Amino acid sequence: MKRIALVGNVNNNLFAITRHLRDAGYDAHLFYRTPMPHFHPMADTYSLSYTDYCHEVNWLDKNLHYADGNNVRKMLSGFDFYIGQGDEAAVAFRFGFIMDVYYPYGSDVYKYAHLPAKFNSGRMLYTLLKGEATEYKLMKTGTIASFIKGAITNARYILAEYRNEEYEDRLKALHYKGKYEHVPMPFIYTKEYDNLATNKSADVHWKSEIDNMRQSHDFIILYHGRQEWKTEHNDFTGKNTHHLIIGFAQYLKQNPLANICLCMVEYGSDIQYSKQLIVELGINNRVKWFPKMYRKDIMYLIHNVDVCCGEFKFSDLTFGTIVEAMLMGKPVIHHRKDEMFTEQYKDLYPMLHAKQPEEIAVAISNAIDDKAALIEMGNTAKKWIITNFIERPMQHLINIIEQKQ
Repeated sequence: MKRIALVGNVNNNLFAITRHLRDAGYDAHLFYRTPMPHFHPMADTYSLSYTDYCHEVNWLDKNLHYADGNNVRKMLSGFDFYIGQGDEAAVAFRFGFIMDVYYPYGSDVYKYAHLPAKFNSGRMLYTLLKGEATEYKLMKTGTIASFIKGAITNARYILAEYRNEEYEDRLKALHYKGKYEHVPMPFIYTKEYDNLATNKSADVHWKSEIDNMRQSHDFIILYHGRQEWKTEHNDFTGKNTHHLIIGFAQYLKQNPLANICLCMVEYGSDIQYSKQLIVELGINNRVKWFPKMYRKDIMYLIHNVDVCCGEFKFSDLTFGTIVEAMLMGKPVIHHRKDEMFTEQYKDLYPMLHAKQPEEIAVAISNAIDDKAALIEMGNTAKKWIITNFIERPMQHLINIIEQKQ
C-alpha cells in the first residue's frame, strides 16, 4: 500500500482528495494548518474519523524563518508520493520535499509566486511604520514567495482546470519544470453529502431557519460566493455580484407578486455595499442573508433552494460555488463562454447563461416558468460534474501515482 502525504489544505481542497485516495486503498495523510476556520477538516465533515489521518502542523505559527526543519522532515519523511498546495507546500519545499503533484488554488499562481523573493530592510521598515505588516502579510510578501514559486515550478505535475488566458499567462510566466495538465481538482468529497439528497441530514447550523425559508417561498435563488464587485483587489478578483442583485430587482419589478427570495451569505469584502444596494433598490424584504458558514452547512442550504448563481464577470468553467451547487443537483445561472472549453470537453454541463442584469432577470423568469426543465437541468449537470470533476480527475491522479516507481 503506497503512503501518500497531502501537504496543505486551502478551502479543504486536499482534505477531500485525501478521502478519495483512502477510498481507493491508499494510506493517505493530510498535513494542514488552519489560518481560517473553513481550512479545518471539521468544516467539511459530520464525522470525527478525520482525526486518524489528518495532522495539524505548526510550521508557520511564528513565520517561515522560524519553521522547525527537523520537525517538518520528521513528519513528511517515509511517504511514497507527495501532493501539495499553498503555504504548507512552500515550507515542505524549503526543507527539501519536491511535490509529485501540485494543485494551484488561484492566488498562489497569479499573486504570491510573483511577489519579490526578498524584503529589503528599507521596504520592511516602511511597511512596519505604516502598520500594515502582520506576521502573515509580512511572510506573504517576503521570503515565502520564493518557496511557493519553488513548490509550483519544481513539481513533477501541475494539475489545474483551464481558467482563462490571463491566468494561464501568469502560470506560464513562472517557467515551471514539470508537466502542466488541464485536469480539475476534485475538491469535494461527494460521499459526505449523499444523505442530504434524501433529507437524512446531520445537524447543521441554522437548519430551522433554512427549513422555514424553504417552506415560506415558492422559489429560492442562492448565491453563496463572495460579495465582490466594488472593491478592486487585483485583476483576478471581482464577481459582479451587483449584476445579480440588480437583475433580481428587475424581475421583481416585472413580477411584484412572485413569492420568491434571493438568499446570500455574508462572505467577501463588499457585503456592506451589497446590503446598501439592496436597500436602495427597495428589495431588502426579499433578500435573506445567512452568516458565513462551513461547507457542511452550505450543502444543506443548497439542497433547499431551486437554483444557484455563479459569477458574472469572468468566464470560468468550474469553481467552488457552482461545483457545490451541481453536486447537489442544482442548476446554475452563470457567465460562461462555451468556446473557451469545447476543445477540452465534447459537451458541457447545461446552465442558464447570463452576465448582465437584464439577462439575469430573464434567466430567473425562465427558471421559474419551467421548473420541470430546471430539475432536469440540475440532474444532468450533476452527472456531468461527477464524471468530469470527480471520477476522471481522480483516476488521472491515481494513474500518476501508480506510474511512479
